Amino acid sequence: MASSFSILIIDDDPDILRFLKDFLAAKHYSIRTACSGEEGLNYVHTDQPDLVLLDVVMAGMSGYEVCRQIRINPVTTLLPVVMMTGVHPEERIKGIQAGADDFLTKPITREALYARVRSLLRIKELHDVIQTQATQLAKWNKELKVQLEHEAKLAEVTRMLGDIGHEVKNMLMPVLNGVELLQDELDELFQRLPPPVREKAGTSQQICQEIIEMVTRSAQRIQNQVRDIADCVKGLTSPLQVGPCELEKVVETVFQTLHLVANKQGVKLETVDLEKLPQIQADEGRLFKAFYNLVNNAIAEMPHGGTVTVQGADDLMEAGLRVDVIDDGRGMPEEVLSSLFSSKVISRKAGGTGLGTKIVKDVVDAHGGHISVDSAVGKGTTFHLSLPYAPVEK
Repeated sequence: MASSFSILIIDDDPDILRFLKDFLAAKHYSIRTACSGEEGLNYVHTDQPDLVLLDVVMAGMSGYEVCRQIRINPVTTLLPVVMMTGVHPEERIKGIQAGADDFLTKPITREALYARVRSLLRIKELHDVIQTQATQLAKWNKELKVQLEHEAKLAEVTRMLGDIGHEVKNMLMPVLNGVELLQDELDELFQRLPPPVREKAGTSQQICQEIIEMVTRSAQRIQNQVRDIADCVKGLTSPLQVGPCELEKVVETVFQTLHLVANKQGVKLETVDLEKLPQIQADEGRLFKAFYNLVNNAIAEMPHGGTVTVQGADDLMEAGLRVDVIDDGRGMPEEVLSSLFSSKVISRKAGGTGLGTKIVKDVVDAHGGHISVDSAVGKGTTFHLSLPYAPVEK
């Protein structure tokens, strides 16, 4: 693994340069050295190293200025930089302000040097994998949108969605596994450090944790999108699995699944009169997905202290049940309302596909029911679902 990484060492002390170069070259890293900040910046732009070891005190341009120049350049803003400093706390503070990722205190030991280099290069390797996969996913997403606009046959659209969803899930596995392994590795690495050193490395540990959380959030967002796509395809191609179904239990399961999300958002989940509803014949799994999407979307739109209510009634006129999902959130503007339940639905949720409401309508339609919505900006939203006692044969 090490032979694939290049390291740039910037220091005006020839003895330190020689020590660092010889040690890291023996570990099979590709090494480039620079004797000044100006020369080092030139190599950063032309050679694009994987990591920079940067001395703080140099004649001419200081290490702080070199680090700042690296950070303001969009191409190198995420390039790992390890500053080599003295023991003075103010040097580390200046380094943090300049954008350093980690620090080595002089005199530098081989063990500390190798630990810092290996840790940051692992993070960079994972980041590069994520970047590559994100680019590929963005390309696929663009191609998918173009195809969806021009494909007339449902079979071709569903086949393509299924293939892409399968590939995305396969690509996510090494990312998620890698993040978990990286977390364990970093925790173990920081725990091995002596207490004084561990305390000084707190900034580096925090940066590593933030990167891991960013990768995890991105992977979870992609997972949610793939699940939406899979649910939509399944809703279009799979027959209903009809059996006895109690709406109260379905909604209770949805609330149990989403209660942590609701608590974090400060949103209350309530039901009204669901226990009075009679048992119906329905596909319980499909109805769970429908109510999950409606409640989950409502939580995302709610202010702290808001409420999402699921209210039921026995609708004798329609020979079925009436269920309303009510929130007192921010409501929807006309352009969002007009696109609901269509292929051009607009999502206002970060990272959302907009397929949630389309999935809900597909579930209601499959049961022979009806769905409508009332909403106004600043006044909340209510979805009205009418479900027959048993699915209507088509």
